[in-house]
Amino acid sequence: MMMGERELHTLLRERFGLTAFRPGQWEALEAVLSGKRVLLVQPTGWGKSLVYQMLAAQKGLTLVFSPLRALMRDQVREAAKYRLTARVLNSDQSQEEQEQILKEASEGGVGLLYIAPERLDNHLWQQWFMKLPISALVIDEAHCISQWGHDFRPDYRRIVEVVRSLPPQTPVLAVTATATQRVIEDIRSQVGNSLLVMRGSLARDNLRLRVIQVSREAEKFAQVYTWVQRLPGTGLIYTATQASAEALAEFLREMGVNATFYHAKLPAEERHSIEENLMNNTVKVVTATNALGMGLNKPDIRFVIHAEFPGSLLAYYQEIGRAGRDGNPADIVLLYDPEDRKIQEHFINNSKPPQEDYKRVLTLLQKEALGENQILEKTGLAKTALRNILQDLKEQGLVSKMNGLYRTISSARPNFSALIEIRDAKEKELEKMIEYITTSQCRMMLICVYLGDETAKHCGQCDNCKKQPTPAVSESILTQAQQFIAHPKLHLRGTHGHTPIYQDGRALAYYSGTRVGEAIHRSKYEQDGQPFADWLVDSAVEVVRKYWPGVPFEGVVHVPSTRSGDLVKHFASKLASKLGLPHLDLVYKVRCTEPQKEFTNRVQKKNNLRNAFACRGRVPETLLVVDDVCDSGVTLEEVGRVLKKAGAKSLFALALAKTRHSDDL
Repeated sequence: MMMGERELHTLLRERFGLTAFRPGQWEALEAVLSGKRVLLVQPTGWGKSLVYQMLAAQKGLTLVFSPLRALMRDQVREAAKYRLTARVLNSDQSQEEQEQILKEASEGGVGLLYIAPERLDNHLWQQWFMKLPISALVIDEAHCISQWGHDFRPDYRRIVEVVRSLPPQTPVLAVTATATQRVIEDIRSQVGNSLLVMRGSLARDNLRLRVIQVSREAEKFAQVYTWVQRLPGTGLIYTATQASAEALAEFLREMGVNATFYHAKLPAEERHSIEENLMNNTVKVVTATNALGMGLNKPDIRFVIHAEFPGSLLAYYQEIGRAGRDGNPADIVLLYDPEDRKIQEHFINNSKPPQEDYKRVLTLLQKEALGENQILEKTGLAKTALRNILQDLKEQGLVSKMNGLYRTISSARPNFSALIEIRDAKEKELEKMIEYITTSQCRMMLICVYLGDETAKHCGQCDNCKKQPTPAVSESILTQAQQFIAHPKLHLRGTHGHTPIYQDGRALAYYSGTRVGEAIHRSKYEQDGQPFADWLVDSAVEVVRKYWPGVPFEGVVHVPSTRSGDLVKHFASKLASKLGLPHLDLVYKVRCTEPQKEFTNRVQKKNNLRNAFACRGRVPETLLVVDDVCDSGVTLEEVGRVLKKAGAKSLFALALAKTRHSDDL
C-alpha cells in the first residue's frame, strides 16, 4: 500500500533528515509510487537521487542502472546514511562476491542494487535476474539511453529489455539533467508511450557564466592559471583530450598550484584516489576529460573552467552543472580558441564516419571473419571510428561478434539514413555550441531555451548580462606559459613488462606553424638532406638541461631513419658532443620499413615496425633517445623496447618536433 503525503513527509524528516521537499520532488515521488513511468528532467543538485532513495525505502528492491562506478560508490555511501542497504555489481568483483550480492537481493535484503548496463550480458546476471523481487527500476543519467543524447552509450539500450520484462505496474523512473525534446521522444519510444515527463526550471542562477577568447595555447594556459589563482575553493578544468589534461596539470603544478589530472586511461585505483582527494578538498583543481564528473556528488565545487569546449550545449550544461550544487555562487569560464573546433569535428568524424568506411568494413567481413586489430590493419581506420562502425552494423543486424571475431550475418545493405541524421544532428549541436560562445544574449537563458525550458529569463549574472571586463593576464605569467608550451611533452604509451618504456619525453616544439617545424621540413624535403641547423642542437641542449638536469646519461642514441638518410644520426652526434656524452650507434634496422606517415592508425604503424630494429654492442643503463618528428610515438616506443630488452634501465626521449594532438585523438 502506498504511503500518503503525511507518512512520506514523516519518512523524509525522520530517515532523511530533511524538513521539506524541494519544489517538484513530492509530485515526482507521488507519480512514480503510483506505478507510473516517469522521466524526471531537473538540474544537477536538485535532488533526483532523493526521489529514488525514498522510492526504495517505500517499495523495496530498486534496481538502479548507472553509468559510472564512482557514481555508484558515492550513492552506496549516501544510502547507508539513510539506513538503506545498497549494493553494487561490477566486473571488479569475483563471481563468488557477485553471487553473494545477488543471493542477498533475492532474499529481500537489499534496498538499492546498482548495476552498469554492460553487466546485462553477464551470464551470472541472466541466471539470477528472474529470482530478484524487483519493486522498481531507475535509469540514472537517462540521456545515455538516447542516440541523440550527448553521452549516448549503446549498452544503455539493453535496459529497455529489462523494462519490458517487468509487470506493467512496476514503477520506472528515468532521471537526467540534460534532455532536449528529441532526446525525450527517443526515451519515450523505448520506455513506453505512457511515459510521464516532469521537468522543472533548468536555470542555475548561482552560476556566473563567462566566455573569453584566446588566440594561442600560451594565452590559454596563462588564463587558466590566472583564474585558478583568483577564484576561491576547489574546481574542475575540462579539456577535450587526455594530453591537454596532463599538460595543464603539469603547468599548474610548475606554477605552484596543487593540481592533478584525470582521464579514462588512468588505472581505476588512481582515478578513485583522485576522486577522494577532490571530495576532501585536498587538491585545488583537477584537470579532466569528460571521464570525470557524471553524477559527481560534491556540492561545493566553486568553479568550472573549460580549456577546450565540448561538442554540444547538452554536454556543456552537464559539465558546468557540477559547480555550485550547494546553491552558493560559482564561476563558469570557457576559454575559446577557434582552432579547438577541429577537435570536435574530429570526434564527430569518428563517431559517425563516412559511408565509404562502413562499406569497406562490410566488404572485408563478407570475405572472412576478422578481429578488431585485423580490420584496423587492413583499413587504416581510427580505433574509435571502427568501433562505432561495428556497433552500428551490429545494431542493424548485419554483423555479429563471436570468439573475438566479427562476421557478416546478413547480405542486406546498411541503412545510412539514421546515421546521416545523427551525424547532421551532431554537426548542428556543434554549431549551437559556437552560437553560445559568440552570443551577445544572456548565456544561461540561451542554454535553458535550447534544452526546452521556455520559462528561463535573463540570469543577471553572466558576462553578457553584467558586461564586466575580463581580468588582465600579467606579462610574467604569459611568459612562463610560453616557456612551458615551447617544449611539449611526448605522451608515449608503450610499456616493457608492466612499466613505461620511457621515464619522460619532450619535443623542442610542435611541427606545424613553428620555426622548428619549418627548419626540419627544409632539411628533409627542400635542401637535399642538408644537416639540421646548429641552433636546433643548441635548443636541444637547453631542453635536456632544463627537464633532466640530474639524470646521469651515459650516451645519446639516434633512431635509424627510413628515408631521411643520416640527418638524425648527425644531429644526435652533435648533441652528444655538446652534452659531453658519447654518441652510441646502438640501434639498427634489420629489414626495410615504409615511412610511418603513410599509415593512419597505431596498429598499422606498429605492424610496420614490428621486429624491424635490433641492438649491437653493450647497452648502458641510462640513455637519451633522439628522433626528428614524433607523431604517434610508435617509432620511439619500438626503439625503446629494443633497448630495454638489451639491458637499458632508464630511457628519455627527445624529438625535434611533435605533431599536434596525434598522441591522443
